[in-house]
Amino acid sequence: MKVLHVVPGLASRTGGPAVSAVESSVAVRECGVEAAILAPDAADAPWSKSRRRVTAAELPAGAESLDVRLFPTRTPWRLRFSPGLYRALGRHCRAFDVVHIHSLFLFPQWAAYHQAAQAGVPYIVSPRGALDPYLRRRGRLRKAATDRLWQNAMFERAAALHLTSDEEARLVADIAPSVPRAVVPNGIHWERFQQLPARADFRARRLGGFAGPVVLNLGRISYKKGLEVLIRAFALVRQRVGDARLVIAGPDDEGLQPRLVEVARNEGVGAEVIFVGMVSGREKLAALAAADVWALSSYTENFGIAVVEALACGLPSVISPAVNLAPEIERE
Repeated sequence: MKVLHVVPGLASRTGGPAVSAVESSVAVRECGVEAAILAPDAADAPWSKSRRRVTAAELPAGAESLDVRLFPTRTPWRLRFSPGLYRALGRHCRAFDVVHIHSLFLFPQWAAYHQAAQAGVPYIVSPRGALDPYLRRRGRLRKAATDRLWQNAMFERAAALHLTSDEEARLVADIAPSVPRAVVPNGIHWERFQQLPARADFRARRLGGFAGPVVLNLGRISYKKGLEVLIRAFALVRQRVGDARLVIAGPDDEGLQPRLVEVARNEGVGAEVIFVGMVSGREKLAALAAADVWALSSYTENFGIAVVEALACGLPSVISPAVNLAPEIERE
C-alpha cells in the first residue's frame, strides 16, 4: 500500500501533525506500507507572523529516511498557500492508494481534497483537534465560510475520519455522521524514554543547579495551553511546599511569553518560573529526567502526545479535564 500524507507544515516546533505524520510513516514502513509526505515549507505555526522557511535540521526525527517533499509557501502565508503543492498533488495523487489529510481550514487540506477527489483516490481526514468545540468558537465567521465553501463537502466525501481518542470522537459526532470513524491514538517510541540522562544534567545547565522540586510543562507556548492558569496554580502550590521551580519549555510562536512573565511577576513567582525555549532530542529527555511533576493546563488538547511521553518516563502527571486523554487516564 502507498499512502500520501498532506500536512500544513513539517517543522517539529509546530507539534502534532508534523511529528505524527513522520513517526507513523516510519512505523508502518515495517509493515510494508510506503509513505510520502507533502507540505508547504513554512517553519512556524500558521498564526505566527514569521515568514521563515523550514530547514532540514528542524524536521522531526526520521524525516530524513522518508520521501518528504516541501513546496514554497506564498501569500497569503497565513493560509499556507502553495501553488507548487497543489500542482504536485495533481501530478502524483494517482500513484497512491490513499491520501491522508491532516488538520483543517488551510489551503493544503483543500488542495489535497480537491486533487484526490478529481483523481478518484480515497482520502482520510484527521481533524487533529481543530473541531473541538472550544476552537470552533474562535474565528467563527471565517470557519463557517470555509465549511460552506468546501470543508463540509470534504468531510462528506471522505472514506473515513481519523480520530486519536474516544473523547475526540465524541466531540465531533455531529460532523458528517454517516462517514466511518477510526479511533487510532498517536504512538510513541516507548523505549526512548526508558534510559534518561542524569537528573542533575538539565538542572545544572538550565536551573543553576537547583535541587528542589521542579514542575515541567513541555510543549508549544500557546493560548490554548492555559499557561496563565498553570502559573497561578504553581504560585499557590509554592506557598505550601516552599522553594520550587516551574519550567516552561517550548517555542513561543504566538508571542505570549512577555504576558506570562508579567503574570508570574504579579503572582510573586517571577524568579521561579523559568522559560527555556524549545527543547528536543537529548535535551528534552534531560528536561523530563529533571522534573518531579509534569503538568498540562490546556483549555483544549486534542491528544497530548507530550502527556504520553511524560507517563512513559514514569513522571507523575497533572492534566486538565480538557485534555482528550483525560478520560482514558481516569479509567486507568
